[in-house]
Parts: sequence; structure tokens; C-alpha cells
Amino acid sequence: MPVQSLSNDCQKLYQLGKYKDCLALAELSKLADMPAAEQVDVLLMAARIKRELTDWQGAADYLQRAKELTAKNQDSLQDLEVSLVLNAVLARLAPDRLAAKKIARQSDSLLSKVKLLERGKDYDRLFLVSLCELGTARIFAQEIHLAAQNLRVASGFATEKYGADSVETIYPSLCLSIVHACEDQHTLSLAMARNATQTARANFGKHPILIQPLYRLAQASIRRNLFAQALEHCRQVEGQILEYIGEESDIYLDVLGMKTAAFSFLVDFSSAEFCASKRLQVMEKMRGKDSPKLVDPLCDLAQVLARKGEKEKAEKYFERALDLVSELMRNNGFPDKDKPQPTTAAKDRVKFDDLQSSTTGTRLGGSLVQLEYSLTEQISDCYMWQGKIADVARMIPASYRYAHTCRVDGIVSIIDSVNAYLLERARNLEPPDLDPEDHD
Repeated sequence: MPVQSLSNDCQKLYQLGKYKDCLALAELSKLADMPAAEQVDVLLMAARIKRELTDWQGAADYLQRAKELTAKNQDSLQDLEVSLVLNAVLARLAPDRLAAKKIARQSDSLLSKVKLLERGKDYDRLFLVSLCELGTARIFAQEIHLAAQNLRVASGFATEKYGADSVETIYPSLCLSIVHACEDQHTLSLAMARNATQTARANFGKHPILIQPLYRLAQASIRRNLFAQALEHCRQVEGQILEYIGEESDIYLDVLGMKTAAFSFLVDFSSAEFCASKRLQVMEKMRGKDSPKLVDPLCDLAQVLARKGEKEKAEKYFERALDLVSELMRNNGFPDKDKPQPTTAAKDRVKFDDLQSSTTGTRLGGSLVQLEYSLTEQISDCYMWQGKIADVARMIPASYRYAHTCRVDGIVSIIDSVNAYLLERARNLEPPDLDPEDHD
């Protein structure tokens, strides 16, 4: 493969849907022997692929490399494009809304610079990129009204310049789908995701570019409580991921999370258990068995098993999740009352991030004390159903630690609280369903 054609080859590979080969080009040692502009093209393409697959940190790494090259090369157009895409990714990775807003303001300044450029083919493309990336950054900064304005202008501009069914309309439609989801307008979100899916199919046929539109379509369907439709979209995007990317990807984990939720809502707990188990297995392979990120798949699987009535199995997964949370608390210090509680901006960020991924994945975003409290309550339920009263009592001090730490509710004696707790739980537990012959 001639060095001078490497960026063209990357474009061709992308058109053919060979994402893995595109990413491999960005890691070639001979990439450094190419002209800086060629290197930037390859790195920018690799970053966009990473972003399509929701690997935000991977995208940021490629873009930082590209940014260093554009700074040396002094190519103003390339530098503007790389900076805009990088800002959108960094806004997604920002720790809170205020940091994301600061990044969005930088993107707004970059858009002003683009508007000063000479009109022409390069201007049209860069202007569209500027609107889309600024809109994306503002989504992550939770400036939803401003993001919607940018993205609607981008959609209209793409339609006017390139046509209503052009490839250029796909990204604005996808981002508008997210905007409408943030506004709780899930019917509109579903419509925009469907438009993006249809346009991608019309232009590419069978191609991994369908992964993001189908992913958003499945997500919007779940938000609309259309669980059967969501499962069909999940199956389609799962097939695309496994064929083109492989199962060790964050977006695949999100799809399995959505399938678990959809099957649970449809009371198909056997299928939900399979999906939750698969998600846990893949995440253990990707992150290791001691990663805090396992808390979510462990809890999802445990809750499915508990709803199936398999309390003993559920208990084991809840306990694993509790061990990980307790380890996090030991590393971060305890009790949380001595630490600043999550700010309103941080809490909003947790809720917002839930819209950016699947219906799961936000448990570690809040108070660890409250999470520990929730887990011990659920483990206590499992013990109670199995008649393990001593184990229920053993869990009480931990489960009431949250009440004492955060609410100080005036309980005089832990013994009194244990007795009150056991009585309350016994009254509230619903008896299991019995077959007619069992009543005899």
C-alpha cells in the first residue's frame, strides 16, 4: 500500500464498512512517515469511528494526536475541523455541566471563525461540521434549546445543499433524536432516529454506519414503552456490531442492557437473564472481575433472578456488587457526610447520561452510601424469602447506616431498629403464587 495513498485507502475502507481496518491504519508505524495533512485525515476518520461506537476516550486520544499535528502543520481548515470534533468529544467526557459549557463556548467561537471563511465547497462542508459539532457539545452541556437551534439549522443546510436523502443529513438527525429524548419528546426522538436509519440504509445498504441510527431507534422505542419494537431494533444493531466490530465494545454492552430491560418489561425473565449474563460475561472479559463497572451488570442480573424467584442465585450477584461498592467506599473514605454531596449539576448530569446510553449504567453516579443502602435492602429481601432471618439481621446495621448518616431519624437502639425492620419486612413481603393443587 503506497504511503501517499493511505488516507484515500482509509476513506475507501470506511465506505466498504471495514471499520477494523480503518482503525488499524491509524495504528500503523508508517503513518508517521506520511505528510501531516494525510496523518490528520486518517486520525480524524478513526476518531469518528470510535465515536460512532461510543468509545469516547478512544476518539479523544486520536483527536489529541491530530490536534498536535495541525498545530505543527498550521493548516487552519484542518485545525478548525479537528478542534470542533475534539471539543464535542471532550464535552461528553467533561466531569460536570459547567466544564461542558465552557467547552461549548469554545466551539461557538470556532463557528464564528468558520463564518469568516471564503465561501466555496470547503466552506459548505466545514460550516455543516461546525453546526453539528457545536450542537453536539451543547447537548452534553445540557444547553438543549441552543443545541436544537444549531442542529435544526444544520439539518436544513444539509438538505438544501446536498438533498433530503443525502448522507450529510444523517448526523443532524441522530443528534436531534438525542435532543428530543432530553426534552422527553420521545415520539419525535423516535421519528428522527427512524429518518436517520432510513437515510443510512438508502445510501449504504448493509453497513456499520447503521449501528448508531439503529441504536438510537432502539433507545427511543424503549422510552416510548414499545418494547417489542425495541427488541427488534436491538437484534438488528447487535447483528451489525458482531459482524463488523465484535462483542468487546461499549456499544454492545449498552445493547445487551437495553435487551435486558425490554425483556424484563415483557416479563420474559429467561431471555432477560440470558442477556444480563452475557453482558456481565463480556464486561468481565473487557474490564476484569474486580472492576467497579461490574456493579451495573451484576445488579441487573441479580434483579432479573430475584424477579424469577431464584433468590439464592440473586443473592450471590447482589453480594458481589455490594463488595465492589464497599471497596469503592473504603478507597474514597466513609462516611459520605464528611464529603461534599453531589451538586445539582452533577445529579442532572447523571440523569442526562442515562439518555446518552442505555436504560442502565448510572448507579455509580450518585451517592455510594445510598447505593450500598439499596443493595443491602435487596440482599435482605433475598435472605428473607429463604428464611435466613439471622442473615437479615446481620445486614441491618449496614442498611441502616444510610439512615443514620444521611437522615439521623432518631432511632434510639439498633436492637429496636432491627425488630422494627424485621416486622415491617415480614408484613410487606408478598406471598409467592401457589398452584391450585398447592392450596389443597
